[in-house]
Amino acid sequence: MATNLSREDELRGILSDIARKRFTNSRQVNPVSNLFLTTKYAIEKQYISGAVIDASFSSTLAEINLKNAVLTDRGRNKLAQLLAQSTKEN
Repeated sequence: MATNLSREDELRGILSDIARKRFTNSRQVNPVSNLFLTTKYAIEKQYISGAVIDASFSSTLAEINLKNAVLTDRGRNKLAQLLAQSTKEN
């Protein structure tokens, strides 16, 4: 069963996974899912580059390809901030 994470938690996970090169292929996802929306947000905020998102499949299916995605300087700074924040909360 899926758990809805906050945008900050989802963003931390995506940025961490990109930094560790955990995305090895594209994924088809719901275009209103947290994963899709947060990835789109990360691209818009210029936290990542090299990511490809495509919502033109249909209203219920989109593609995310993070295989060639890398963190920008801004993304590395944001990830460090999110990790520090997470450590304080735990």
